[in-house]
Amino acid sequence: MQCRRLRFLTACFLALAYAAPATAAEAAFAYKTSYRNVAEDPDHVWTGTALAPTAKGTVTIHEYQLRTAHGDWLISQIWNEDCSSGACPTRLVRIGEDGHRTVAVDDMMHQVVPPDDPRFATTPMSDAQKTFARRPFALSEDGKTLVNGDYKFEVAGAKP
Repeated sequence: MQCRRLRFLTACFLALAYAAPATAAEAAFAYKTSYRNVAEDPDHVWTGTALAPTAKGTVTIHEYQLRTAHGDWLISQIWNEDCSSGACPTRLVRIGEDGHRTVAVDDMMHQVVPPDDPRFATTPMSDAQKTFARRPFALSEDGKTLVNGDYKFEVAGAKP
């Protein structure tokens, strides 16, 4: 258990160390909320086996949001059995004016430790790591690319 936690922390800090903060041409997502020990996703992004309990018996969802003149966006990252060393299933969801949700990116992304996570409150971090922890996701100015540290993802249905 201790070894697994150490590997998790190491992977998180390596991801954070190499992640660049959002540039002026990118719009950064802000932390929204965390849902811990869930069996159902309150925002209906995740369903079915994604919500199956882990070996620890829990599933956690962390969310980040971005409001733009062209619409609202939601990042939902689920910590479940599919998480690997430092990456978890993550979805970028476009929220229409009518509330309709469309998944624009569905991929494995850097596992992000949200700012409200007390387990890591006393862990020392560099300024770059702290910045990444506060704003781990950004949308390119043209809305075509989602940036997660050193990962980049094409946004489905992005308008030229």
